[in-house]
Amino acid sequence: MNGVIAVRSLLVGDLRVTGLVPEARIAAGTLPQGTSLPAIALMRISSVDRNVPSPGPKRRVTERVQVTVLARAYAEAKAIIAAIRAAAADQMPVIDGLSEVTVHTDSAGPDFLDDETGIHMQTQDFRVSFNEAR
Repeated sequence: MNGVIAVRSLLVGDLRVTGLVPEARIAAGTLPQGTSLPAIALMRISSVDRNVPSPGPKRRVTERVQVTVLARAYAEAKAIIAAIRAAAADQMPVIDGLSEVTVHTDSAGPDFLDDETGIHMQTQDFRVSFNEAR
């Protein structure tokens, strides 16, 4: 979940992102039902620890973090995704308890529309690498 914390810290620290989505609606995990739109949910998709022959006090971890935008309109979802990419791509945030944190874009998901609710959704994945204590 450290990768989620790293990406969320970049998003809530960016005025362009928070100008589109209030910080309270940028959440790790599943958003509560009834959350006002637009909103952003972050989840860890996968995590890999690098095994090294002579381990030291830290290990290198790479996590894939998916950022999902939920919006009222297609154009709104696209604007938020663009702001997210600008805020988090190719960054090196400072996160308590982690060192050498790097965030890079990974794949972007397809456009979704929930016909029943009218919610437009878009995803953007990030690769987050960092050292953590063993």
